[in-house]
Amino acid sequence: MKVPLIIYGAGGLGREILSLVRSLPQYEVLGFLDDGVAKGTLVKGVKVLGGIEVLHSSDHPVNLVLAIGDPKVKASIVRGIKSPNIEYPILRHPTAVIQDEAAVVIGKGTILCAGSILTTDIHLGSHVLVNLNTTIGHDTSIGNYSSLMPGVNVSGEVTIGNSVLIGSGSSILNRVQIGDRCVIGIGSVVNKDIEPGVTAAGVPARGIRRGEG
Repeated sequence: MKVPLIIYGAGGLGREILSLVRSLPQYEVLGFLDDGVAKGTLVKGVKVLGGIEVLHSSDHPVNLVLAIGDPKVKASIVRGIKSPNIEYPILRHPTAVIQDEAAVVIGKGTILCAGSILTTDIHLGSHVLVNLNTTIGHDTSIGNYSSLMPGVNVSGEVTIGNSVLIGSGSSILNRVQIGDRCVIGIGSVVNKDIEPGVTAAGVPARGIRRGEG
């Protein structure tokens, strides 16, 4: 019997996650949730069931995956869900490689997309997105809600905080620490620590804006 699953987010990433789930024989997608798409809309043949209010009224267990790249939005959605019946499964595409299964810890709701590679002694928090063809090296820790977009390369002994967004094609060099709520621009090379709340970009990456909080 297949496990029923609902995808939160019916945009481009939502369609990608739908294709990922369809590659996993243990799951069956019941529908999408999206606060900006009309209820009943069909997306790749799957119906939009409504917005977050669907979860508020649920009185039975729901397996939910967040198909959302923005870390702040992900965190806000999870905080806004009051139902105790929500489960967040870990999704791993069949082509995602974990070299040392016993030495990699993955939190609830985390997604490993096609072509991603994780080596050894790695800790991923909850609701982390490891997008297409991303590599993560040894002794790396990534905090809750963070998103690594396609083609990111993370070297060894890297610490990435909570709610960090790392743009496509970026490289994080050995022993770098990136603080909570940072944004790393597309194609950047991070060779020095980045303080919390900073937006950094370039080769090498330099801070261009400091966020709030």
